[in-house]
Order: sequence, then C-alpha cells, then structure tokens
Amino acid sequence: MSNKQVEVNIAGQPYRFAIAPDNEAALLEAVALVDDKMNKLKGTVSTKGVERVAVMAAISLASDLLAMRHKQEEEGAIPVEAVRARIRELNDRADEALRQYAHVGTR
Repeated sequence: MSNKQVEVNIAGQPYRFAIAPDNEAALLEAVALVDDKMNKLKGTVSTKGVERVAVMAAISLASDLLAMRHKQEEEGAIPVEAVRARIRELNDRADEALRQYAHVGTR
C-alpha cells in the first residue's frame, strides 16, 4: 500500500505528511488535538514564535499522557491484550471440552 499525502494546518502553519491511507483518521485526530492545544497556548502565554508554542504544547500533552499512564498503574489497570489473549485461551479450552463431550447424553 502506498503512502498518501495529507496536508494539514497546525496553529496556522501548513504541514504535509506522507502516511498509509488507513492511518489518516488517527493523524487528523492527533492534528486536531495539537492544533487545539497550541491555539489555546498562543492566546494565554506570552511566547514568541510557533516553535516555542509547539514545545510548550508537546510538554503539556506529554504531561497529560504520563498522568494517565501513572493513574492506570496506580489503579492496577489490566492490559487489554492480555485480557483478550486469556479470553481466546478460555474459549479454545471450552471448545475442546465441548468437542470431547459432545456425544454424552445422545445415546
């Protein structure tokens, strides 16, 4: 699958990305989040230059991400993939048991 060119605007600046077509929705969601954060910071912080606002937005977003990770760790969140793997394993075992005992009670 070839990459697709996607042009977006972040804080009034155009950016072009080459991405796989199935990643476009995720990119646009991320762009909207960054654009929103940068525009809010531009209006409230006395900084000069898009680069400084971008760094401040990146730090703010990274801080939010880390806070969510720490909260998950504190709450003992179970990794989704581990749960899915365990469910598959239990389903396989149940299917095997049903196959082994399918004939019981049919005589």
